Amino acid sequence: MRRIQAGVTLAALAALTLTGCGVGGSGSGTAKQTVAADAPIKGDITFQTWSLKNDKFTPYFNALIKDFETQHPGTNITWVDQPGDGYADKVSSQVTSDSLPDVINLPPDIAHSVAKVGALLDLSKNVPTLGQDYVHSGLAAYTYSDLGPDGFGLPWYLGTDVSYWNKDMLQRDGLDPNNPPKTFDELVAQAKTMHDKSGGKDYLMSRPPGLSDIVNSGTPLMSSDGKKFTFNTDGAAAMLDKYTAAYAAGYLPSNVLTSTYEGNSTLFNKQQVGWTVAGGNFITSVGQSNPSLAPQIVPSPALDTAPLYVQGLSVSAKSKNLPLALAFGKFVTDNENQVAFIKLAPGYLPGSAASANDPAYSKSDGTPQGDASVIAYQDMQKAVNFTPPQWTDAMDTYLNQQVALAMTGKESAKQALDNAANRANQLLGQ
Repeated sequence: MRRIQAGVTLAALAALTLTGCGVGGSGSGTAKQTVAADAPIKGDITFQTWSLKNDKFTPYFNALIKDFETQHPGTNITWVDQPGDGYADKVSSQVTSDSLPDVINLPPDIAHSVAKVGALLDLSKNVPTLGQDYVHSGLAAYTYSDLGPDGFGLPWYLGTDVSYWNKDMLQRDGLDPNNPPKTFDELVAQAKTMHDKSGGKDYLMSRPPGLSDIVNSGTPLMSSDGKKFTFNTDGAAAMLDKYTAAYAAGYLPSNVLTSTYEGNSTLFNKQQVGWTVAGGNFITSVGQSNPSLAPQIVPSPALDTAPLYVQGLSVSAKSKNLPLALAFGKFVTDNENQVAFIKLAPGYLPGSAASANDPAYSKSDGTPQGDASVIAYQDMQKAVNFTPPQWTDAMDTYLNQQVALAMTGKESAKQALDNAANRANQLLGQ
């Protein structure tokens, strides 16, 4: 199970782009087929998942497929599962060899690459109830500014971040755990209080900024047509300046920009910092690994806008049995089957809109963990997939380098962001 996007390799992107003129039958890269609503559901298709064939999930999928085939006599679903590593390259190979499975598990970044060359069916045209059946934030993750209004994924299992606070640390340093920060500016203010009260021994902040902080500054990462990175704005620079000032004042650990930095989650588990972010089942997980810490954890909504992590199902535009492929994709992602799947994957959330009526997501049992589960579901409704599908590991590495230069005073915030945006656009052009 993956919590974050796959991160398509440059080689896979290049392979897909180079073969685009011959895939999917659409020079613009979007497949415009319309599947008749009354088309017979029969025949054979292949269904591909990503690293989900194991002792936990295999019985679920076997029963799911049997149930569908029983409801639709004359159908046969062949399930294949690909290993976790190298998935983007595998999908690229399937596209170029014209062997893309009929129904395929894709995260938004890989789906964008496949849709761009016309290899995925436009689901917004072929599922009239798409907007009513699925969580809007999940649908938005499969709609791309450079490909128009088409939608290329059925949201399947999703995640987001909840803020978690160490109650004991906050109280010790004069902060109210029942009134934790709701915004980045409030976080900086309370980080100062913790720093001053503890004599610089305790930290509330413990990570450098990234794409999510840029977006939460009110800055669009890309132009409206998705063809250029535009995050080097005055608003983003002001945000970075605030991080720089907080770092200089000692509100963050001194090694947060070095290779010895252990990460926010590790420091929180060691009770060296008072805030972290994680999925909705974090308290339960901590209770198993660090039972002395779990009773001290208080959840609250993510700061500003929460990030979205999403996996979905797409339909191959070149499927030889589109009616069956579309019907099966909808079946796997309907509310009943999604909720059953999520029960096997604690911390994830269903992408079906009807799941909002499930008490597990709408009403807390009064415990901090129950509160966290409800907060996660509420956060997910407005969460945003911050990482554009065009964003690569090389771009991210360069951005992080520039952020470090700005926070250590070696460059201005604006210059660092200018450099990062220019480099990202160079790589985009390549």
